[in-house]
Amino acid sequence: MNKDILGLDSDSGKLIKNKPAKGTAGLKTSHVIKNLTNVEIIEAITKCRGLLYLASNVLSVNYQTLAERVNNDPELQEAVKDQRGKTLDMAEAKLMQAVDKGEQWAITMLLRTLGRERGFVERQEVSNVTTVRLQIVEEIVDSNQKQIAVTVNPTIDYRPNLPEGFSDAKTEGAELEGEYDG
Repeated sequence: MNKDILGLDSDSGKLIKNKPAKGTAGLKTSHVIKNLTNVEIIEAITKCRGLLYLASNVLSVNYQTLAERVNNDPELQEAVKDQRGKTLDMAEAKLMQAVDKGEQWAITMLLRTLGRERGFVERQEVSNVTTVRLQIVEEIVDSNQKQIAVTVNPTIDYRPNLPEGFSDAKTEGAELEGEYDG
């Protein structure tokens, strides 16, 4: 089994779990992490390119414990930010290489992200404009809850003002434009 820089088996790609650090057998990981110096943690963060799950494996500590230590220490936060920035720059450089080769997927990705400020934006417009049918029903009920009379006002169709040429609503019967002043 060959272990790569990120603690992954180079053949299977699976994470190789480290053995507990010397003198830490039987201790809770919160005790182990307190014994680690910032230099040791930064070395693991650097080795794992800012990926804390992998760094916790390298240090033989629980991820949650390491994340808590990092969140409470500005120096460790800066180390994670620095490594992630470097990793992002490497990925961006690979994207640029693919763009230089004329790879269509890379050109599309670049325009969707970096080209947004120049108007290269993919938009999906969703509209749901329909005719609303309003029917007013008045009922008069006596004290015994018996219906005495029902008066139905004429049905009113209302359709909002839409930009010229815009219509996705199918309407039946007469179409009214504008607002109802009823």
